[in-house]
Amino acid sequence: MKLRTEIFQVSRSSKEPHTGCLLVSEPCLNEVHFQRSVIFLVDHDPSIGSMGLVLNKSSNLMLNTVIEGLKTVPEIPVFCGGPMESDHLFYIHTLGKLIPGAIKLSDGLYIGGDIDVILSYIRRGNDVDRHIKFFLGYSGWEAGQLEKELSERFWIVSEKVTPEFCICSDGEQYWRKAVKNLGEDYKSWLSYPRLPILN
Repeated sequence: MKLRTEIFQVSRSSKEPHTGCLLVSEPCLNEVHFQRSVIFLVDHDPSIGSMGLVLNKSSNLMLNTVIEGLKTVPEIPVFCGGPMESDHLFYIHTLGKLIPGAIKLSDGLYIGGDIDVILSYIRRGNDVDRHIKFFLGYSGWEAGQLEKELSERFWIVSEKVTPEFCICSDGEQYWRKAVKNLGEDYKSWLSYPRLPILN
């Protein structure tokens, strides 16, 4: 049986968490919301805490059934952003100043803004696939909690953030792509089963 500690016989990452980075989960993390997940950190303040959205966990819901008035547009998937406030809708997008109130997170990526303008954009038949991604719920950490989890190697910080990579993501293959972007030190993660006891 391979021990969890064997997974981390790689050089320690010196990257600190910050708004706009990615958190890539270690391969054997079994918490249902975070197993083989990639999180986009949308807010981080060491003295207050952190907030992120899981990018690659689909739900069975479509925006068309969550919000009224979208029955005439193609189905738009809603992702599981995390276990907190799971009845609250969040969205990241590339639309920038087109959406009043949108907050810039990184180059070309924004969060929130006027939902009525977002819905109007959709109803006019504009492309959503590469421009907007919707989530129910978010992932949150109290002050110091994320830093502790990083020190215990539950997450690795990644700077490989692009609008396309964040918005066009789903499933374990996306996690595998994020791991590959971490470099050779983490290549062994790709060979570990979900449950190490099976190996």
